[in-house]
Amino acid sequence: MLEANNVGLEVDAPPGSEEESLHLLQEVAFSVPQGHLMAIVGPSGCGKTTLLKVIAGIVEQTNGELKWEGRDLKEEEDLHPGELGYVPQFSVAHDLLTVEECVANSMSLRTQLPGTDEFEPKLDKVLELTGLTELAERRVKVLSGGQKRRLGLALELVTNPCLLLCDEVTSGLDPKSEREITDLLKVLSRENPRRLVINVTHSLASLEAFDSVLVMYKGRLVYHGPPKLLTHYFTVDHPEEVYLRLTQRDTQAWHESWQKKREYYEKMLLESAPEQPKRRDDGEPEDETISPEELPGLFSQVFTLLHRRWTIFRRDSGQVWLHLAMLFGFPLLVVIFALDGIKPLKQLSQRQDSNMLYELQQKSEHMVQQLNAGGLVSGLVMLQVVLVTLMASNNAAREIAGERLILEREKLGGLSTTAYVISKVFFLGVFVLAQSVWMGIFVDMVTGGLPGHLLTKLVLLVLVSAAMTSVCLGISAMCRTPEKATILSIYLVGFQLPLSGAVLSLPDWIEGAVNPFIAAFWAWSGSLRSMSDTAFYDAVKRVTETSLVSSELAAFVLLAHIIIGLSMTYVGSKGSQWE
Repeated sequence: MLEANNVGLEVDAPPGSEEESLHLLQEVAFSVPQGHLMAIVGPSGCGKTTLLKVIAGIVEQTNGELKWEGRDLKEEEDLHPGELGYVPQFSVAHDLLTVEECVANSMSLRTQLPGTDEFEPKLDKVLELTGLTELAERRVKVLSGGQKRRLGLALELVTNPCLLLCDEVTSGLDPKSEREITDLLKVLSRENPRRLVINVTHSLASLEAFDSVLVMYKGRLVYHGPPKLLTHYFTVDHPEEVYLRLTQRDTQAWHESWQKKREYYEKMLLESAPEQPKRRDDGEPEDETISPEELPGLFSQVFTLLHRRWTIFRRDSGQVWLHLAMLFGFPLLVVIFALDGIKPLKQLSQRQDSNMLYELQQKSEHMVQQLNAGGLVSGLVMLQVVLVTLMASNNAAREIAGERLILEREKLGGLSTTAYVISKVFFLGVFVLAQSVWMGIFVDMVTGGLPGHLLTKLVLLVLVSAAMTSVCLGISAMCRTPEKATILSIYLVGFQLPLSGAVLSLPDWIEGAVNPFIAAFWAWSGSLRSMSDTAFYDAVKRVTETSLVSSELAAFVLLAHIIIGLSMTYVGSKGSQWE
């Protein structure tokens, strides 16, 4: 049984409000038996979804207590991920996967069934139960609204949860589809004797299919009873008139009226409820077959996430062609400026010529040659670095923000944040290595060999790519929308060139303040410093007023950028960003 005793939720009021706090929920109290289907209804903004999130543990109540099977969910251990199923209103699966792949991935992330003889039968059972067997090979993006709602239910049923919470899974559907989903919820509430199914809905059209209806109004519970008594309680002719009727009295009056009649209606519900599952002396249910599924290990989740991510990437032809274009097009863009190669620098003759005019001419030509060579080498290195950071930004900016809502659902189902971040590191690491190493090698081959140590330059290119990837991944994890993450990442890359000091020298006091945050500066500066034993080093210094740092220091700072970016990624991924 699920019991709520005077549950309340209070939050800080927005700036400029006359009140110090807002009461999203106030004195919500009800009891719901298992084997039961309950609807939570009410006008928009009345607290329906908020109450569901409190029950799910997404939001913690500030007052009262919430009990499941006699266990206080706030004071004692929360529900095991396998006991809880939460079906959000939004899309819950990746568009490029098939229905069967989505359900199989959910089973792999939430159970230890993969690799056992039970996996295929359980997968087939879930698909059959939700009416998705014939749609198993169909991709998510072509499913109808009702079919996507069925898929959302299937993803949660892989653990056979005893508490199934649904947020607006029937909203926006045509009457036929709405009725079909409601009938499915009814079946699910009976399929497991311990299961309680709660559905938040704005619609009042199919209430007769529910065992009980809970009506919320401005954060308060104003009715909880059989749907057939709803019109009698509110003295209306049709359920659709209830919302209008609510506006005719203030919230407190409705709440007080309900408090007087609550005992009678809830007694009727409990008397009509199916027999509750028997328990042993230790409080556990006698039926061991419905115990929660054990979660898979860390590396099992990492493997599942990686396999899923590569499947999605391969099927996204637009992304594949974009990455190929950047991989081969950006190095070509660099070498366009050095198609004639980098000509060796001639040494200035140390012999003093009797012809002073000729000697001055020779020195002038040597100076021009040095300036041209220094500008070319410095520009080629910086262009490589900036283009690598641009590719890194493109790779990571939308990586987490673009699937944020799916991540939230999977975390609630037991996905490890550590496993999620590791999977992103491995996935994006392939692009970091491929893009930066190919950039360095291709440019070096076409130009006849940039001065300096090739291995050092390659290492710095890999590190700057990894640094920008990590930071942009952290931005993606912190942002609520992919659009915002993309804009911030573009700004970050856009500031790399002007603030690096490679084109125009910055004032000393600004240079010291901004250099630690400019990844491009460290890769560029460290690469140029690796030329210190070549004739080009003096030429580079002539066109570069910015002080150059050692390759070792540059590598150390870039590693610090990577650590900071991955820390941002973990913190941002672990934090909750439910809508």
